[in-house]
Amino acid sequence: MTAFLAMVLALGGFAALETLMHGALNLSADFLLLLVFACVAAPHTLNLGHNARISTLQPFLVGAIVLLGVREAMLLAAVSMAYFWAVGRPRFEVHKGLFNLCNFVLSTWLGGHVYYLSGGRTGDVSSPDSLLALLWCVLTFFAVNTALVSIAAGLEQKIDPFRVWYEKYSWTINSQLAGGSLVILIAMLRQRYGLQALFLLVPFCLMSYHFYKAYFPRAAQRAHKT
Repeated sequence: MTAFLAMVLALGGFAALETLMHGALNLSADFLLLLVFACVAAPHTLNLGHNARISTLQPFLVGAIVLLGVREAMLLAAVSMAYFWAVGRPRFEVHKGLFNLCNFVLSTWLGGHVYYLSGGRTGDVSSPDSLLALLWCVLTFFAVNTALVSIAAGLEQKIDPFRVWYEKYSWTINSQLAGGSLVILIAMLRQRYGLQALFLLVPFCLMSYHFYKAYFPRAAQRAHKT
């Protein structure tokens, strides 16, 4: 577990350093609004058991990748997770807080690079290349984020990480894809209405959170009976 944690922290630090070395941040009004929304959403997590949790941050981070760029999305991930660590109750232990922060930073970094390397362009959600790139971005973010948590939970609980992933996270892929679709809608509306379109992210994340909260206990109860 210690070696795995050190690896995640090292990779997260490398991703942050690599990003800082490539250009300046664009702290626009869109970014600041997304930052506020992300900080509000970050504490809304659901405990899935085996120390696995699910967050509502994904649409904000993917949206930042597409609308603003990788650097801004990574800063959004770092600040929102640091805020969650500071205000969350009960507060995570230091190593768990750092793991969560580096997990989201690394997932955002990889998802962002996949988006742009696959032909995606900042603010573009109409061309076939950008749409396909967005799909790869969402899948990459989902795979990295959930895989790292599943491995960490599996090592800590001494159970198969794939079992953790399959039972706790595999069923959430639909909401991740829905979040990607929402990013497309927001990007299109933003071109016409400006940053007001970003407010659509809030009800979606609230609905996702309450869906998870209502669905998961029932699914776990049914699985326990079978």
